[in-house]
Amino acid sequence: MRDRFAQIQMCHSQFGDTLSERTDLERAVAENLGWEVLPADQRTDGLTCKAPDGAMIALRFDWASTETGNHYLEVESRENRESSWKASGFGIAQKKAQYWAVVNGEDVFMADVNKLARLLKKQRRELEDHVSRRNLDSRDKRMYARGYLLPLDDLESCCSVICPSPVRAPDN
Repeated sequence: MRDRFAQIQMCHSQFGDTLSERTDLERAVAENLGWEVLPADQRTDGLTCKAPDGAMIALRFDWASTETGNHYLEVESRENRESSWKASGFGIAQKKAQYWAVVNGEDVFMADVNKLARLLKKQRRELEDHVSRRNLDSRDKRMYARGYLLPLDDLESCCSVICPSPVRAPDN
């Protein structure tokens, strides 16, 4: 199994995961942890996987977190500077998911969504607010996102499980 996912890792482009690569990585994590990957028509509200007990999981990859020591927790996005901010990422997932799963090249962090939401509310003023921009060269794909840089130590305080990552970070 590791050889198959090593091949997937080698296919990453310098601009990030392609959809099929992301799907393969999600499947690898889900298979390793005994989860079911939700079909596309059930992936609403930021949900990605379902645990054997029925708990809903929002799975996110944050490769840079191993270097920065922070997880970028997106809460809002907008299409351009003139459009209004809309809930996205954790801002949507916290309504339906029981777990926020963050995968980096070293670990999988299984954070309880309610604990994480309380932590954000409590520490919002101390957390660094961060706006990112993606796909600036493409008018159709351009996206602005707003979120918090959450130290991994704080993320760990909300976790019920932290286990080794079954996938490696891409070599970008």
